[in-house]
Amino acid sequence: MPFDMTIAASEFKEKKLKVLASIPLQILVKQDDQIVKELTTTPDQMLYDLSDVLTDDHVVEVKLIPGHVVEFYPVVNAL
Repeated sequence: MPFDMTIAASEFKEKKLKVLASIPLQILVKQDDQIVKELTTTPDQMLYDLSDVLTDDHVVEVKLIPGHVVEFYPVVNAL
C-alpha cells in the first residue's frame, strides 16, 4: 500500500505534525537529502513538535514502516 509523503517546511505554521495512524510511522526531517532528525510515531500520540529542528529549507518525509499491517490510511497534517 503506497503512502509515503513529503511535506515542505513552508506548510508548517506551528512546526507541529499531527498524525492519526493505527501503526507506527517513520518521520524524517531532511535538509539537502541529509537526515537532520528521525523519529518513529506511536499510535497513542497524535502531535509531534518539530520546532527544535524545522527550518525553512527542510522537508519532512513520512513513511510506512515495512512489515506493519495497515488497516486504514494514516492521516498526517502539517500544523
